[in-house]
Amino acid sequence: MSEINVTAVLTPKPEKFEEVAALVTEVIKQVQEHEPDTLLYYACEIKDKNEIVIVERYKNPAAIQTHVKSPYFRTFSGKLSTLLTKPAEIRAGGFLSGSRGVSRI
Repeated sequence: MSEINVTAVLTPKPEKFEEVAALVTEVIKQVQEHEPDTLLYYACEIKDKNEIVIVERYKNPAAIQTHVKSPYFRTFSGKLSTLLTKPAEIRAGGFLSGSRGVSRI
């Protein structure tokens, strides 16, 4: 089964940006500690658009299920609805043929 790439774009309420950023940081720590089949999981802030973009890569569909069913992710997801201006935008897919990209990590 091919790896699965996901991006999640969060748009916090302006006064809640730091709170959402702290929640994302905590989830990243938990993923790093508990999810060996999550191959990549990091976040970028786009301040001028008031967005946080989470970039994720999973070994397989089971790894995604492990992630979304985890207690820390469920807690995180439950808190987001009151902190965002709109629902998170989630995109998932595989690599474009021939475009695996560069990774030096």
